[in-house]
Amino acid sequence: MAHRTTRKRLVLAAAGTSLIVVSALSGCSAGTAGAGSTDAAGVKIALVIKPLDNTYFGAMAQGAEKAAKAAGAKLTTVAAETVTDDSGQATKLNALVTAGYDCYIVNPTSQTNLLTGLAPVSQAGTPIVNLDLPIDTKAAEAAGVKLTTYVGTNNETAGAAGGTAMLSLVPEGGEVALIGGLVADPGSNARLKGFTDTVDGKLKITQTVAADFDKAKAKSAAATILIANPNIKGFFTPSGDMAMGIEQAVEEAGLKGKVAVVGVDGTQDQLKDIIAGGQPAAVEQFPYLMGEQSVQACLAAHSGKKIPAKVETPVLIVDKKNADAALKNFPAPPADFTVPNPFE
Repeated sequence: MAHRTTRKRLVLAAAGTSLIVVSALSGCSAGTAGAGSTDAAGVKIALVIKPLDNTYFGAMAQGAEKAAKAAGAKLTTVAAETVTDDSGQATKLNALVTAGYDCYIVNPTSQTNLLTGLAPVSQAGTPIVNLDLPIDTKAAEAAGVKLTTYVGTNNETAGAAGGTAMLSLVPEGGEVALIGGLVADPGSNARLKGFTDTVDGKLKITQTVAADFDKAKAKSAAATILIANPNIKGFFTPSGDMAMGIEQAVEEAGLKGKVAVVGVDGTQDQLKDIIAGGQPAAVEQFPYLMGEQSVQACLAAHSGKKIPAKVETPVLIVDKKNADAALKNFPAPPADFTVPNPFE
């Protein structure tokens, strides 16, 4: 049985003064498989994720591995070859479904590519944790897939944090450009929306282009925009890798320190670049924490606990003040940034 509640919690803990942290829980649902069992040792968890050579998804896997090891659970991880490898990722999920696991954590390459494979999992009452990219709820319902919980960043919140950071760096009325990921990617678009809503009426967005989450394409796009718009004062992007490419274009144009680059993710390279005096700020997500919490969700569902239908992981604005602390503990959150287990 499921019951619905709404609960929000603001967590205040950071190494610097620039802080946006949101942790929201809304809607509760009960896990079905393994009800009554409280022993996590030996629980078999499958993690289906995007490419592990991407630092963001690699950190996600690290967090999941840490949580599984600490609990004595057995984690098997498979990954897509690329961020658009819909069929390849689905094939890997199907193999895990055939093998049989106690819980499935899925970070899909698209909002629908894993639904066919997840249908028998759902029909068997096995918990399914949707990680990072939200699965299309209407399509899931039509496919007979019931998701146990969602764990990930609220992308509009992340974009809004980017807008807050940009407003502290660019004078009111200043011109900024947006370089997004894939045109139809819901996460990228939500981050762009959060940014746009935050700076509306305060900054002028002169151009929005897509660079497919590709560092080289983002660099090329930024270079073109800087030539066409000499009054640009800042760039916002929903990707850490793209932020690095944009910063390269800014520096090669001789505009280091004059054009602000703010990107979401807060990758290790971004944090190092902030410390070195390149990008002035980044919005750090915590994919490591997402991975950790997704395993915690599996264990809670397997033991029959009632768990939130949605858990939003926090975001943190990182700048010169707190970049050292953020880098020191990377990919885990800064040491004094405490986020309790939402499934206990």
